[in-house]
Amino acid sequence: MEEENTQCSRKLNGGGLLHRQSLPDDLIIEILLRLPVRSLLLLKCVCKSWKTLISDLQFAKQHLQSLTMDPSIANRRFFFGRGDGKIVSVPVKPLLENPSEPIEAVEFNMEHSLRVLGSCNGLVCLLEIYEGYVRLWNPSTKFESNKSPSLNLLFDQWTIAYYGFGYDHVNDKYKLLLDVRVVSNIGYQNVRLYTFGENSWTSIQNFPCHPARFTGKLVNGTLNWVIVRRVGDYIQTRILSFDLVKETYTEILLPQNQKHDPCMNQRPNIGVLNNCLCVSFNIGTHLVLWLMKEYGVAESWTRLKMIPAEHLQKHGEQGSYRVIEPLFIFENSIVLLRTISEFFLYDLNNGTMHILLISNPVNMNQFLYLESLVSLQL
Repeated sequence: MEEENTQCSRKLNGGGLLHRQSLPDDLIIEILLRLPVRSLLLLKCVCKSWKTLISDLQFAKQHLQSLTMDPSIANRRFFFGRGDGKIVSVPVKPLLENPSEPIEAVEFNMEHSLRVLGSCNGLVCLLEIYEGYVRLWNPSTKFESNKSPSLNLLFDQWTIAYYGFGYDHVNDKYKLLLDVRVVSNIGYQNVRLYTFGENSWTSIQNFPCHPARFTGKLVNGTLNWVIVRRVGDYIQTRILSFDLVKETYTEILLPQNQKHDPCMNQRPNIGVLNNCLCVSFNIGTHLVLWLMKEYGVAESWTRLKMIPAEHLQKHGEQGSYRVIEPLFIFENSIVLLRTISEFFLYDLNNGTMHILLISNPVNMNQFLYLESLVSLQL
């Protein structure tokens, strides 16, 4: 961090106000790194040297690092892709602080019909539905990347079977995995990988099977889906993991429980809690949450909680609790869950539950977004 601060402090030399201040440059940088994005954007107007520093890619990476180490929710929002191609957002903090108060969703005025494919490090991955290209967008800074090459398919003749968006930390690249199916030949697999900053799509051969859910969950530089396949007379359920650095895939075992545990015959939903892979099994009487504390190590699966189904049935719509995805766990052991049509806050300590009220109904194509300064080198 000290070396990075030295690099950033060079941005302050030769002008502006800082060289006349009593505070050392390194201390000023440390103070700025602790501020939220909105404050930093305002401070760009203070002087030329501050604008240069705050606009610097290295400073943005340092600021992101400080944000990801902060467990608070002040800089997090939910982004939703609506069925009409529009994008709306709600802040997470008031959802937790006042769960019984309705939250107004903010709609973004976009020029095109877009689908949200994921969010990572403050960048939202967008697919233009009609023209078939993807791009990155930072809602906080208004940054937009260049368009990808088009998928070259008419919008009403193709569909997306599954997808995942994430960050390759070794090569400092953002990547999108997409399985595009032609409607007239829906069984034909066409898996493509796009690396932002490059000008072509790469085909991924022999992707093993079709995931049970659309969206790949980003953990530890990998995208993860639950997959289901038939092996002889048995149904096999596992996690398929795609390594964004090596661009290869592997399979991870689900929790192997005690004998006769009904989880063994269930298809789980997958999520991310505390940067760990999480699965939830609905076993009829309970929702069982498991956490993989060491990524890729099957022995590290730990049962987090068994939530009585009666709690979910009491608060949710009839049948909606059958598909529940864990989204986020807060410092006070409150877990954010979603069903097909609703969001819940569940307290792991005392078992209380609250339905979150979000106005302007949106569909459930949602992603957790962290406000950041991150952009790409264009």
